[in-house]
Amino acid sequence: MKYKLINTKKIFVRALFLSIFLFSLHAQAKIELLDRVIAIVDSGVVMESELNKRVKEIVDRLRETETDLPPLNILEEQVLDRLIIEEIQMQIADRAGIKISDTEVNKTLLGIASQNSLSLEEFRKNIEAQGSSYKDFRNTVRKEMIIQRVQRGKVGGRVEISEQELENFINSEEGRTKLAEQYNVQQILISIPGTANETGVEKANGQALDLLERIKEGESFSKLATTYSSGQNALEGGSLGWRTATELPSLFAKEVSILKVGETSEPIRSGAGFHLIHLAEKRGNTVKFEDQTLARHILVQTSEIRTETQTKLLIEEIAERLKAGEDFKQLARQFSEDPGSKMDGGELGWSKEGDYDPEFEKVLNKTVTGEISNPLKSSYGWHIIEVLDRRNEDVSSEEQKNRAYQIIYKRKFEQELQSTLIELRVEAYVDIKLES
Repeated sequence: MKYKLINTKKIFVRALFLSIFLFSLHAQAKIELLDRVIAIVDSGVVMESELNKRVKEIVDRLRETETDLPPLNILEEQVLDRLIIEEIQMQIADRAGIKISDTEVNKTLLGIASQNSLSLEEFRKNIEAQGSSYKDFRNTVRKEMIIQRVQRGKVGGRVEISEQELENFINSEEGRTKLAEQYNVQQILISIPGTANETGVEKANGQALDLLERIKEGESFSKLATTYSSGQNALEGGSLGWRTATELPSLFAKEVSILKVGETSEPIRSGAGFHLIHLAEKRGNTVKFEDQTLARHILVQTSEIRTETQTKLLIEEIAERLKAGEDFKQLARQFSEDPGSKMDGGELGWSKEGDYDPEFEKVLNKTVTGEISNPLKSSYGWHIIEVLDRRNEDVSSEEQKNRAYQIIYKRKFEQELQSTLIELRVEAYVDIKLES
């Protein structure tokens, strides 16, 4: 009898393959039970795990605030619709190549942490102490930033705001409430008796003009008000206290709105006499004062015909000529390679912090008014700077306009965004597989 030899190695391999195959089938069955596609959205999908996670987050949040929960099926439909719209926007971002760097994410997270009076590390520990994943939180923030960028690209260009709209809002009751400034106002009243003739009126006006001249020369408004004013607040230095424009007499409101802090109006005629209005201070969420610098410079740059060494030697030669007393304006017109300021003798106009290259601004801030800096190098080339003047400018009017613009823009953006998202949803291919 012949016996066939059994290849035990082959049997072992087959058995191993069979066990792996059966295990993989079992694993796939488990995966299908754990997660499944509940919506096909163009070239992407929404998974059931995403829906369940988002629904749980919302339910937990509603319970924390003791808010009544809607029926679960309604909540799931609403959440799924939001996930579908998010997926559409993420696909738009992918096609447009929109990316958010780690630096941008970190900056946003740092801002969130600061709002909660925490460092970034404390914020991370706080999230993890609540049982949440900091990594997941970062990914969520990144996703939201990408979606916001898509929305700005899709919607921002459609929002138009005219100058008339801005003016109408600023002058509306709502605008005056939201943008209201408060003014600390003082007045001097030179009264006119009811029986006064034209000569008496002219005399009162002349006295008001004389006081205005004394104020411009530096005399104290409060002291002059106490001495000469016929107003009820004369003994308080003419102070009317803090008031909004609507709380001031209409005769004063317009005048006060155009005065700068520290300025006094021309005499204003009323039935009582002539008033001098002085704006002592102002405050409010649109009140802003800005440190500004007026400077001029000479810029020389390296080129194909001038090396770095030659450029440095040239700026040093110009610096020596300035020290010797040559005119800055003439040298700027002759040598400066800044086309925007060259013909103005290098004058740059009034600037605020952050307007210039960091190295340029660093030297600018250290240079005393009326002095000329040593040569310095910025990312644009070699400079010499002369500081002509500095001031703390009231830019509240501009800030008020910016605030009004932001309020109107936000409203229009929200309206336009809803329309845009509906359009995107309608145009996309969506196959929902969520069971009722």
